[in-house]
Amino acid sequence: MNVRIMKGYPIFRFLLFLLFLFVMIAGVFVWKSYHASLLEKKIYQQSSAAPSAPLIERKLFSFPNHSLQVLEEEFTNLVSHIVPSVVSITSMDAPSCETVLREFFGFTHDLTSSSNKMGSGIIVSKSGDIITNWHVIKDAIEVTVQLDDGRSLAAKLVGFDEQADIAILNIQADHLTPIAFGNSDLVKVGQKVVAVGNPFGLQETVTEGIISAKGRRALNEPSYEFFQTSALINPGNSGGPLVNIHGEVVGINNFIISRSGGAEGLGFAIPSNVVRKIYNDITRYGHVINPWFGVVLCALKKPLARASGAVIAGVLLNSPAEKAGINIGDVITDFNNHSIKDSLDLRRCVEQTKTGECVPLTIQRYGRILSLSITIEEEPSPNISH
Repeated sequence: MNVRIMKGYPIFRFLLFLLFLFVMIAGVFVWKSYHASLLEKKIYQQSSAAPSAPLIERKLFSFPNHSLQVLEEEFTNLVSHIVPSVVSITSMDAPSCETVLREFFGFTHDLTSSSNKMGSGIIVSKSGDIITNWHVIKDAIEVTVQLDDGRSLAAKLVGFDEQADIAILNIQADHLTPIAFGNSDLVKVGQKVVAVGNPFGLQETVTEGIISAKGRRALNEPSYEFFQTSALINPGNSGGPLVNIHGEVVGINNFIISRSGGAEGLGFAIPSNVVRKIYNDITRYGHVINPWFGVVLCALKKPLARASGAVIAGVLLNSPAEKAGINIGDVITDFNNHSIKDSLDLRRCVEQTKTGECVPLTIQRYGRILSLSITIEEEPSPNISH
């Protein structure tokens, strides 16, 4: 009997060890599960008391967002205010000499192959005056204007300024919506603008951007400055408006610089103050009144490059400059209380002066500072534009 017990004792102890091991493992598992549930409960309570990052993210990206919705409504209201004042312009040029000769000798029976040009314009009066670019309608024998409401009307030429590339048309129609001019002198770089036009015949195309730069000048005509804008402008946008956030025209889209032929964010517009003056002159006097100063200007020589002013290289006979006592070699440093940096700056100031206006100017003559006054006159041979 004792022998059996002694033989079975190692097995009994092994089974007892396994039981103890099982109990220990089960206890550890229960302990971890219990503490995990406590931790989860604590996290849940904290998340209920204070929103966690995921809850904040859900709040930020919940739609609709009131601020964005207000911004969107303001922008769409701005566009709806502009679009009725923008027109599409189609001009048909006369057939070329080659086409006429081919028709005369019987090689073709189609004289309708004359080229059509497309552009844009803006309504500026209830009487039907429309402003566009001169190059849009130049050499045209027929000009058609399409309104926002779908009406298509023949237009007649009122006048133009080829130098500024501005033309005035007129249509006979009722219920027109003119758009107001803004003061382009107040335009700032970085300011938000909207361009509306008829690119590639796609009427009422709207793009937005900023004023990228001011004071740009074309290589072929240094008299006028342009606004550079990032608002996308394509062929067909010419003559359309560049509008500020107040719905005022601050520029007329004129040309682009592009390697591909399409929009690359390098668009240029004629400032509205230049356009408004041309429009007022043509509608009041029948032609553009060009202020006349009567001097020949030259650039400062290299030793004087750091100095400011416009150097007088010549004075025209019987000109306002000669009457004011300006001599060759004088350097104009101030014109009508505006500091003059160079000859281009002086040109801009003269262009903004009304004919008949007497303005003060300051000159340097052989080291002396002199104060004079000059009365700006109308240019003797203006460009008659009708």
